[in-house]
Amino acid sequence: MQPAEETTSYLVPFALAATAAGALALVLVTVLLSRRTEHRRIAAALGALGGHHADPVRGARAAADEAVRLDSALAELRTIIDTAPAGIVALDRLDRIVTINSAATRLLDAADRSAEGRLLVELARSPELDALIAAARESGRRADAELTLYAGAGSHRAACSVVPLSRSVGTADLLLVLEDRTELRRLEGLRTEFVANVSHELRTPITSIRGYAETLCESVELDPQAARFAQTIARSANRLGAIIEDLLLLSSLEDPSSHHELSSTPVRIAGIMAEAVEQCGPAAKEKRVTIETAVDPALWVNGNAGLLAHAVANLLSNAVKYGPADGRVRVSANAEGANAVIHVTDSGPGIPEIHRSRLFERFYRVDRARSRDSGGTGLGLAIVKHVAMVHHGSVEVESRTDADHGSTFRIRIPLAAPDSAPNMPLAAARAPSVQETADSEHGSGTLPAKTPGRQSA
Repeated sequence: MQPAEETTSYLVPFALAATAAGALALVLVTVLLSRRTEHRRIAAALGALGGHHADPVRGARAAADEAVRLDSALAELRTIIDTAPAGIVALDRLDRIVTINSAATRLLDAADRSAEGRLLVELARSPELDALIAAARESGRRADAELTLYAGAGSHRAACSVVPLSRSVGTADLLLVLEDRTELRRLEGLRTEFVANVSHELRTPITSIRGYAETLCESVELDPQAARFAQTIARSANRLGAIIEDLLLLSSLEDPSSHHELSSTPVRIAGIMAEAVEQCGPAAKEKRVTIETAVDPALWVNGNAGLLAHAVANLLSNAVKYGPADGRVRVSANAEGANAVIHVTDSGPGIPEIHRSRLFERFYRVDRARSRDSGGTGLGLAIVKHVAMVHHGSVEVESRTDADHGSTFRIRIPLAAPDSAPNMPLAAARAPSVQETADSEHGSGTLPAKTPGRQSA
């Protein structure tokens, strides 16, 4: 029995070794098959990625070329955004900065520290900007405003546009576009100050010229030719004086530091319209123009009655002046949403579209020869625009030059709160004359009063 036991003892290790070798071989075959399957899957994916399902190598090369192209396009886009003159900031839902370009970094004084990942309020302090962002998020539409940003050690004036993204790109869901207007507003302030100073200096000599010319016309016996010359001097001095008064008024309206001197009291729209119609009555009677009025007596706004009446009178004067004789002018007012809207509609020849965008610029005239002959200063519509802006409103024009010609100017002013409008009888709706409101509403005269009966074309 001993030889059999020895044989068995030799066979056991061989059996174990054979079993282990079989198991190892099975594992190797399984690994090879799985790798081959993985290779085929990767090859198919590369082929599909490159658009060549049957040729993985060609597909992989195409995919690599596309990756290079996309990387180049991304680098180009980043360069364009970074060199754009306007500041561009992408924000996430918590108002953290996702992307910021160089212009925005300079505007927010963030060049000395990393801005990405920080809250916008850490770089720019502006309640107006916070409200603008909240309004854009709430409405889902673009919101625009010009406001002051307090960043670093100073402040900047900037035009801001907040644009909600139609779909989130990564973590960004809001785009902030900033245009630095600090220098522009500084230069405008210098221009306003210069015009005001020059106008003040010119007022005294022009008054003297006008006074002496009128004295010559009325008190001195002159030959006909000398009398005609004196009358021409008086008319030119009057027109130059009107231009100076309008320039002073515009300078005051453009100067934010003088706005606090404006009295802002509840004003009935019916009153300022009655005052404007009264001022333009003589000119309308001379041209046999009928002025129709329609106003809601319950309309109230907060503002300066004299300035508002002057703005409406300017529009009404233009409608009478440039409309046909024996025509009609309609002045109406109604509420539209949160605004009171004053409409002045004429039946004149209309204003070509090429001129409409510049109508409210100072000294801009559609028909220069005709406008000068009418005696206007060329500043009337600019005054209307700035009066509306001072009252947090706007002015717009709609005109037709076809067979159904005519123009409609609209002034939009926010309505007064219901509890701020006094319970006045309609008989008291007429506003005081512009001259009467000079002392009571214009304070020390920073905003000069206008003479009743004279409007600026």
